[in-house]
Formats: sequence, structure tokens, C-alpha cells
Amino acid sequence: MMRLFLRAKKKQQGSVSIIIALSMTVLVGFVGIALDLGKLYVVKSELQNSADACALAAAQALTSTSSQQLVIAEAAGITTGQRHKILFQSRRVTLSVNEHVEFSDSANGSYLTKAGLSNNEILTKRYARCTVSSGEIDNWFIEVLNIIPGVATGKQQVEATAVAGLQPSMTTCAIPVGLCSTNITASTPVGTWIQAGISGGGNFTGNFRWIDFTPPSGGASELAGWLKADGACELPVIGSSVGQTGNISSLSDEWNSRFGIYKGSVRPEDAKPDLSGYAYTDAATSWPSKFNALSDFINKRSANVPYQGDTLAKLKTQGTTKDANHLRANGAERRLMIAPVVDCNGFAGGSSVAPIRSWACVFLLHPINNSAGGGANSAGSGLMYLEYEGNASRPGSPCTTTGMPGGAGVGPLVTTLIK
Repeated sequence: MMRLFLRAKKKQQGSVSIIIALSMTVLVGFVGIALDLGKLYVVKSELQNSADACALAAAQALTSTSSQQLVIAEAAGITTGQRHKILFQSRRVTLSVNEHVEFSDSANGSYLTKAGLSNNEILTKRYARCTVSSGEIDNWFIEVLNIIPGVATGKQQVEATAVAGLQPSMTTCAIPVGLCSTNITASTPVGTWIQAGISGGGNFTGNFRWIDFTPPSGGASELAGWLKADGACELPVIGSSVGQTGNISSLSDEWNSRFGIYKGSVRPEDAKPDLSGYAYTDAATSWPSKFNALSDFINKRSANVPYQGDTLAKLKTQGTTKDANHLRANGAERRLMIAPVVDCNGFAGGSSVAPIRSWACVFLLHPINNSAGGGANSAGSGLMYLEYEGNASRPGSPCTTTGMPGGAGVGPLVTTLIK
């Protein structure tokens, strides 16, 4: 009996050893899966950095101005993408010509390498896609599972893709005033004063006019709200019809609040002033040259210089002016604004709307008179001026913020990751 007992015990010990060995294999396998997947996740992140950099560099060249733009874009993408390393910075990324950089007309369209495109298609490409991959990645622990029948783990491959394009940068919101395209051309100098007249009903006439971005709804009350707030921030695309139906009531109180001048129902708590309220008119005590007043305003804004008063500006605003302390504590960027350039010929024949042709950056020069008699200079006698600061899409536009991507179709183009 003792011999039988000892023989059975030895058999049990052998079974336990097998179970422990199998259990350890499974446990090591699970640990290996966690560690190896973590390793692949790191590699994926490193590859994504390379793909992002490649796409952004390639998209920068897609300006539609050079027949060689795809050659330039591909070279820039490959050079930038290959500067990255993977596998904990131990292996270089490799990108090939006519393989890893592709182009398309639209973000979700078909992508082809430059070799697959005709000459007529080169300038239409607006998006770049980079695909970066790396194979032959060794596993750390997961290969222990290969001892299990039917399991065969091999080397791994990881891939990353990025798409980028030139997108409009985010800009300041638009003021509800449209400049006539006949007065804004490619040769119009930055700093030019654009002139219009102010009718007794508060309308602008001539080279610019009030604009409603959502005709026919809204009207004067909507424009007043935009002037007191940041402006119209959901901008229509180029080609959209905008306008203002009928005769508009005066918006001088709302306009003047941007200069720190308050009157009537427009209160400081409802309408922020600019950091400076200093006015530029053609009066000898203000800015008689009528050109490039922004160069002086930059210093005035830094010092929070308030509106100099009706006597010096030769206006009749008839409001209460806030001082420098109020502007410093409550002011914001309120006088450099985006404005649509519209085809004013569209207003001919009684039409109340006209199409947007482009977007301009404008500087609000002076308050509007609140007196029919006006002031002593031309701005005070019924004329109104805005200073043209160039197309809103030009690099260095003062209406541009930090270059964050937006979708309004205004602002200098910046490279933006699409996906």
C-alpha cells in the first residue's frame, strides 16, 4: 500500500508541474501582450509625429502659384518627416519619392502621388497626405506564446497617416460695414482712407455702407447688437449675398461706444470700448494727411489715450467719454476689424443685396456725429472715413490673431492638420 501511495504522489507532482508551467506561460504571455502593445503604442505615436510634420511641411507649398508646387511639397514633406526617429529614437523614419506623399483637391477626396497627376491637375491640389510606416519591430515577451500549438507570433508593423492643408487663420469678427469693390483693388495702398457720406437717416452712402450678413432678417437691431458686441463672428463665405433692406436708423451711439463714448441707451457695461478712443479726422489738430493713421494709433493704444474731445476732433458726438483708466481696465481690440468687400453694383436697380468679393481689414478712424450740424472739418460735416489695411488674407494683416485655423474664409492661410 505504501508503494502504491508513493507512486500516485509522484504522478500528482508531475501534473502540478505541468499546470504551473502552463499557467506561467499564460501569465507571461499576458504580461508580454501588455508590454509589447505599449511598445507598439509608443512607436505609433512617434510615427504619427513624423506623419504630421510631413503633411504640414508639404501643405505649406500648396499655394497654387507654381507649376512645381507638388515637387516642392513632396521634397519638404519627405525632408521634414525623415527628421523624426522611432523605437525610442533608435531608428530613423524612411520616406520615398512618389510613394509616401500624396495630394488631393479636397480633404476627403482621392489621393495620388505627383507621378499619377497630369500637368492640368498640379495647381488644383490643396491637401497633402503623408503615410509613414515601419516594419520588422521585434516583440519583447509575447513570443513566449509560440510554445502553444497553433500560435505563431512574428515581427510587427505600425503605420500612421496625416492630412494637412492651407486653411484661413482665425481673425477678429466682422463689422457690419461693406466696402465697395470698385474702390478696393490690388493696387490700393495700405493706409488709404476710404470715404463715404452719412445721410440724415444714419445711412452710409458712397464708397462703403452698412451691411447685414443675414438678410432679410435682423435689420438695424441686429447691426446694433454686432456693434456693441464683438461683431458678426459667423461670417458668410465669399460669393454670399449680403445687404441691408430699407433706410436704417442711426447707429452712431453703438458705433461710438467703441471709442469709449457713451450716449442714450448704450451703456459701458453693454459695450466694451477699444483700448484707445483717440479719433482721426482730417482736422489740423488730428490727422490732416488722411493716410496711415494706424501707425500712430499703435502708440495711442499702448498708452490707452482716450477720445480727445469734440473740440480737437472737430466733431459733435454729444456723449460721455471714458478716461484712460477705464479703457485700460475694460478695453479690448475694437477698432481693427474685418469688413466685406462687396460688389456695390449689385445694389443697382433697387436690389437690397450684393455679393461678397473678398474680405478687408479696416481701421475705425473716428466717431459718428450725433448732431445734424456736424463739426468744422469734412468728417464733421457729413463725411465718414475708414482706413484700408489691406486684404484680410495678406501675411502680417493687423486683423489676424494667432493663426489658429478657422472656417470663415478670411485671414492669412496657415497650415492646418485636417486629420
